[in-house]
Amino acid sequence: MSDNDLTIPHEEEGLLEKVRTSLAEAARTAAREQASYDGELLSLRDQIADARLEDVPALIADMERLQGVAARRAEAKGALVDPRSPYFGHMRLVEERRGRTQERDVLIGKATFVDSKNGVRIVDWRHAPVSQLYYRYEEGAPYEERFGDTDVEGEVLVRRTVTIVNGNLVRIASPQGVFVRRKDGWKRHDPTHTALSGGQGTATRPRDFVGGILGVGPDGEQRADRHLPEIAALIDPRQFELITHPDAGLVVIQGGAGSGKTTIGLHRIAYLAYADPRRFAPDRMLVVTSGPGLAAYIGQVLPALEAEGVNVVTFASWARKEVKRAFPWMASVPVTDETPSVVTRLKKHPALMHELERRAEKLAANPGSRKDSRAIANLWAETLTDLDALLAAFAADTRDPLSPDEIKRAHRWCAERCPAVLERDAQLEDRAPRGDYDDDIRGHKGIDGLDTEIDDRAALDEEDDALLLRLMQLVKGPLRGHAKKPMLYTHLFVDEAQDLAPIEMAVLLEQTTPEKCVTLAGDTAQRLHLDNGFTGWEAALEHLGLSHVAVEPLQIAYRSTREILEVARYALGPLAPEEPPIAPRSGAPVEAHRFPDAGAAVAFLGDALRPLFTREPNATVAILARHPEQADLYYEGLRRAEVPMLRRIRVQDFAFKPGVEVTEIRQVKGLEYDYVVLVDVNATTFPADDEARHLFHIAATRAAHQLWILATGPTTSPLIPPELLDG
Repeated sequence: MSDNDLTIPHEEEGLLEKVRTSLAEAARTAAREQASYDGELLSLRDQIADARLEDVPALIADMERLQGVAARRAEAKGALVDPRSPYFGHMRLVEERRGRTQERDVLIGKATFVDSKNGVRIVDWRHAPVSQLYYRYEEGAPYEERFGDTDVEGEVLVRRTVTIVNGNLVRIASPQGVFVRRKDGWKRHDPTHTALSGGQGTATRPRDFVGGILGVGPDGEQRADRHLPEIAALIDPRQFELITHPDAGLVVIQGGAGSGKTTIGLHRIAYLAYADPRRFAPDRMLVVTSGPGLAAYIGQVLPALEAEGVNVVTFASWARKEVKRAFPWMASVPVTDETPSVVTRLKKHPALMHELERRAEKLAANPGSRKDSRAIANLWAETLTDLDALLAAFAADTRDPLSPDEIKRAHRWCAERCPAVLERDAQLEDRAPRGDYDDDIRGHKGIDGLDTEIDDRAALDEEDDALLLRLMQLVKGPLRGHAKKPMLYTHLFVDEAQDLAPIEMAVLLEQTTPEKCVTLAGDTAQRLHLDNGFTGWEAALEHLGLSHVAVEPLQIAYRSTREILEVARYALGPLAPEEPPIAPRSGAPVEAHRFPDAGAAVAFLGDALRPLFTREPNATVAILARHPEQADLYYEGLRRAEVPMLRRIRVQDFAFKPGVEVTEIRQVKGLEYDYVVLVDVNATTFPADDEARHLFHIAATRAAHQLWILATGPTTSPLIPPELLDG
């Protein structure tokens, strides 16, 4: 690299050194001030110990005043910027001010720090007006913005994204190139363009590339650039607009894998909590996501965004808890895991939701009817066991039809179980607690008390939780908390919303304040549940009475490389969205390796993984299978091969640390790994059907840098691009 090529790294290193010096001096000053306050407080304490009784109140008042002054000064200064990662964006602006042309450097970070004397300005991306320029304008672009009552015009001379790890500058992204620090100095890469060229199956393997090495770049060298920019630095102008959307109204986001859906939702929570902490207190916001693993991950991310204490749940866990609160006498009713798929389809279908709405409206409008939780449970049972009404309701909905035979089979299941649940209630009513919804109940003696044998058919399906809660809302209003007050959330974020049924969305939306500050994010290409009544955004919003709400599309995919996204799109086939995602990054080719059986694949994989962790001890790898039995087989084989840091993930118990995690595809929805290996990709496990296409796509797009496909057996999956299997 020539000296001219080093201009940008040298400039950024100098700027970082100036920031570090300024932060260190500020820390020393703060320590001196604190020591001074501490000394004065100690002096006052000693004076109080020796003072006359009549002088003590005045000295205590002085101590309290001094403590108040110290607290106010600390609050005014705010939290010092973390010197290990003080900022992620750098702009140089030129503006006309008072008839003079002025240049200034503005750094974008997660906290504000200004040292005017030394020319250091770090602003918080969430609220500083000037941060809008970073997200809205490219380098060299003129801008016109209104900040408060002031119109500002100028030009963005420099706009760079930097990655600072443990106080060291390791990466600079600019229009002039991407600069990566290596052991032998800075290396420049040409900037990648954002136009996705080619169609399905174009991610062919270069003939001169030596395959079979994880962590190797397309030029055959070990990949040095593993430090991606901080996620807030990647927010594009449209994402920034969605994050800072007014604090009322519904925002619906459709985005492909790695396009920033979750980023928008979480940063929007942080933005709202920062802008109005009293209204958007953590315990008044709710995040609902698809699985416990992703919920645990989000629970770790939010504190880093200074939004600690937000409720992060799956819909199933949240709904089960609320059913127990609303229907306490049902708390002991078991939930079966043997529900037939046709019953799941019926209970999650929008046609049933509308039938419940019609029946609940009649009950609510009847002044003489009982409206306690047992009356609502009776209404639930009556609806599910009325075959004629079900046939009529489903006949009116032709977009996702159930045949009369399917409805009859689901009805038989419900007709056996719903009465058994109500009979169980009658048998145990004498010792069932009264709930917040049963103010007018006067319980009566049950039949035979504790000695009664309970019918084993008296079990709920998981889908019943949403039905019961929705009926409760329709009859009694929003669900109540422990104090019998409506439990309303000031902001609701639903991630992976395509995996929720319309009735589940309706339950959640009913629990928001009248301003309806809600974000729904999802991807129709990543559906895990094909029997949940979600047939697309347009239909789902229409069923919820929200057909006027626009869906915001996100086209740029930041997680995976261009090569990975092309293979994932090929696998989707006819299910792929019309517009392909835009991939800013290119990387190692996707590789497909063929083996006669899983044993040979395990041996190959063990040989590849052991040296990977010698080169990259902090790497994260996912070995993804479609079925648990396959995951067990690969885990045992890799364990015997002494692969380091190996973990078998069985029930979403992710460690979120370096190593190799072996699990099923369904468990990793929403997560991200450096490297992904998709195993047993044969015609039997991954045929050309909708479910297999969605699962293949989800698995592939968990990879940020490199994807391998291991095909075993005599016939490979038709979802693999043929070019990957050549040679």
